[in-house]
Amino acid sequence: MTARTAEIAVFAGLRGPARTFTYAVPADIEVAPGHLVHVALGARAVPGVVISLDGAVVDRALKPIERLAHPLPLLRPHQLALASWIAERYRCSLADAVRAMVPPALAARARGGRLATARGERSEALFSIAPAGAEALAGNLRLGARQLATLRALVAGALTSADLAEAGGSSVAARALAKRALVVEGRRAVRRMPAEFALAEADRDRDSPATEAQAAALAAIVGALDAPLDAPRDTRAAGGAPHGFLLHGVTASGKTEVYLRAAAETLARGRGVIVLVPEIVLTAQVVARFIARFGDRVALLHSALSAGERFDEWRRVLDGAADVVIGSRSALFAPLERVGLVVVDEEQEPSYKQESAPRYHAVDAALALGRLAAATVVLGSATPRVTTYQAARSGELALLPLPERVGERPLPPTMIVDLRLELRAGNRGTLSTALRIALQRTVATGDQVILYLNRRGFATVVLCRDCGHVLLCPACEIPFAYHVQAGGRGAKPPDMGAKPPSTRGAKPPDVLVCHRCGRREARVPETCPACGSARLKQLGVGTQRVEEEVRAAVPRASIIRLDRDAVRAKGAHAAAYERMRSGKAQVIVGTQMLAKGFDLPGVALVGVVNADTVLNLPDFTAAERTFELLTQVLGRSGRGAAGGRGILQTYLPEHYAIRAAAAHDYATFAAVELEGRRRFGYPPFGRLVLLSTQAKRQDTVERRADELASRLREAAGADAEVLGPAPAFAAKRAGSYRAQIVLRGRDPARMLDRVTVSGEWTVDVDPVTLLG
Repeated sequence: MTARTAEIAVFAGLRGPARTFTYAVPADIEVAPGHLVHVALGARAVPGVVISLDGAVVDRALKPIERLAHPLPLLRPHQLALASWIAERYRCSLADAVRAMVPPALAARARGGRLATARGERSEALFSIAPAGAEALAGNLRLGARQLATLRALVAGALTSADLAEAGGSSVAARALAKRALVVEGRRAVRRMPAEFALAEADRDRDSPATEAQAAALAAIVGALDAPLDAPRDTRAAGGAPHGFLLHGVTASGKTEVYLRAAAETLARGRGVIVLVPEIVLTAQVVARFIARFGDRVALLHSALSAGERFDEWRRVLDGAADVVIGSRSALFAPLERVGLVVVDEEQEPSYKQESAPRYHAVDAALALGRLAAATVVLGSATPRVTTYQAARSGELALLPLPERVGERPLPPTMIVDLRLELRAGNRGTLSTALRIALQRTVATGDQVILYLNRRGFATVVLCRDCGHVLLCPACEIPFAYHVQAGGRGAKPPDMGAKPPSTRGAKPPDVLVCHRCGRREARVPETCPACGSARLKQLGVGTQRVEEEVRAAVPRASIIRLDRDAVRAKGAHAAAYERMRSGKAQVIVGTQMLAKGFDLPGVALVGVVNADTVLNLPDFTAAERTFELLTQVLGRSGRGAAGGRGILQTYLPEHYAIRAAAAHDYATFAAVELEGRRRFGYPPFGRLVLLSTQAKRQDTVERRADELASRLREAAGADAEVLGPAPAFAAKRAGSYRAQIVLRGRDPARMLDRVTVSGEWTVDVDPVTLLG
């Protein structure tokens, strides 16, 4: 029989390839690709999205689409095309890719079998005076005082309940009048405003002259915007328009202003803009500048919003009320009708890689969206990934350099301090002599200081000095970190800056924390559980210990700490930034949160307490990540007229990543790093697939890993080599043992077409780290 059919990606938790299910389209339902619908899958009613329509002849009875879950298509054609690309590239189900593009409030409501719009929307009552109400006023109809005041308020322009209350009327009176046909009651949607719109940021640079490099970069981007939409969007295509750019600018070179002006040019051409940032809380200044420049045309989409706020923002984009979308990686899926520009700020950040299905990388997905939607894509960074840099060198992207800071301010000169020499000199503290002196002098002159260490807590391990026993997390079998709670030794005081009261002689309210699974042990043993000795020692350095030593070195300075422990409360990061910006705090001690988003002209010194914490990790990106973090955090210094400097403490002063970061020399670092990647076949000279599995029993994991590795090796060809199996870097997490296999080669994912991988395995194509 012949019937209209639809291919539908269903949201039913199914794992497997990028498949869809075919359903019949009833004659009384008008559907189009992108519609959210209800269908039956087995005995369940589930939501799904229509991928395509087909009038093919079918030789079997098909289940029909039951009903629409939303009256309008929720996904645009280019979104469906991007979902297909993600499913194919990252070996996930098409349903997973499509579902990532649907607001959670809608998908959840559709699963419950009710109209998807009902849950997400918030509305308020609107009132207007009816003709009979105007006649009643003129004819002195007998009315109560509150009803009379209400009618008069409506005549004067009141609309909402708040308007009526302010004018002496009320919504209760208005509804009573509506029953008498004297007032008309309606409703309108109310936007739940995300907190970021309250950020105060003056748009100081709107009319400032562009630097020569900024002007050249903007001209290239505008040229791509003006290319015909059907022109080849590939820098390598003869005569084609480039669709992808790498805006490689040193810290404080004015990349954000290029984004803003490119966005304005895009909007002037009637097309929309998507701006991705790594984390909203850490890049609040970028968000504030876009809001200052474009106002209500901006919508925010990120996971920290409530379901209602996220729905409101998404709906404004779908309705065309907002055409500038800012957010974390999922903002890439905003339902803009005509995407013209996609910006990925700080493109080097690992957070652009999704850690659960679909495991896409937002940078690569942004470039794919640019090709599919004929949009221009700008990747911005002071320290781009070497894979991105190599793409620019090879012509896959167009390189736009910003080699100097705005205002011709120099990059901060940086001293490298060899910590081995400090130990030989008898200094066992966290601050070298040079850093302590520089800290004291900077504070004395009234300037500000940033001290960076990428480790939380007070100490990284608690060890018995008699038997060597280490206190381990029972679920992960790694050392507990020792943390001092608020009010204890070295802890941040309640006012985030005042000198703390003395705790001499008092036992600090300490706690043990597993930095892998988050387990907390509130009672720290006073004696060794293995031998009973009381000689337990906290070893290693965390931000809390650095803070304690800083307070001893500059006791009159106002000091704050910024790490994941200190910013658990909503708004804590913004509060810390505001204290530094206003000058109420002089020293900030923190982790990699300090490496971006802190544009503080008063910072004259940046000290890196230990540059080696990431460098020594067994991962192919360790040197790259070290260089990125050091360059970014050192770049926080010297942004004001007074200039600045950096001091970098390390046990590996000769390492190329350390020396290049101190010299702000990206080209030298990239040359050495790329040569190493080429030698061992790591990206960009080869691709990776990470296969990982876990189970409660270690022998189960080992047997499963050995079996899959054997089958992979039997099927291996020129596409890839099989590395492993081996225990994962986090060999045990939250009570489960973990193992992994790595496929490395020209096209390792192709091996998975020849070998069936069961659902017990997680497949991560193009991982950003192998330290799972």
